[in-house]
Amino acid sequence: MLLGQGVMINWSDVASEHRAAYYEWHSREHMVGRVAINGFQRGRRYIAVDAQRDFFNFYEVDDLAVLTGADYLAKANAPSPLTQRTTPFVKNSVRGISRVKKSLGIGTGGYALTLRFEPADGAADKLDRYLGDAFVKLAAIPEIAGVHLIVADPSASTIVPAERKGRPTIIPNWIIVLEGISIAALDSACDAYLAGEMLRAHGCANAIDRETYGLQIMVSKSGVA
Repeated sequence: MLLGQGVMINWSDVASEHRAAYYEWHSREHMVGRVAINGFQRGRRYIAVDAQRDFFNFYEVDDLAVLTGADYLAKANAPSPLTQRTTPFVKNSVRGISRVKKSLGIGTGGYALTLRFEPADGAADKLDRYLGDAFVKLAAIPEIAGVHLIVADPSASTIVPAERKGRPTIIPNWIIVLEGISIAALDSACDAYLAGEMLRAHGCANAIDRETYGLQIMVSKSGVA
């Protein structure tokens, strides 16, 4: 289960020659600083196993209001010198300020499979019903730690604080995050219940981005405290 009803979720690229600087900033300043904000509970960073983009990050927060609120925006609108030096290395972002629509599971997996997609016109309810049934089956698989449906809020996602100025960003729509103990387990579970042809048969539009990642670091509120 995710810790809260809101998520800030992001996929992006960082060239290999900038990784050391990125890790210093993202691990030691960005993640710690974000999780210290009121309403933030936990942050994670994953690195690509089989993916279009190098990194997958997300922060679990109490609710969507945390990500549009004064405490978060004050931090994001006052970037540190290290943030200003490092964020130009982060490219090709896909980022959503999002609500947690469904979340099942017993814990955190060492690997994640993400799906980005959207419902076909008029088919959101049909797709939602199918995913509700599929999630129960997925959560019952011993190798699966959690499965989450996250839906980006278009209005909140278009807010551009100072630290993100000049960084073109794609806003996703519906997102599934499947967590498990291995890539093989994730691929098997996804093929069984979330394969492209199955999702399309139950109301998903054609384009589906499927990627897999390994967990690098997780920072929690209790750890920061």
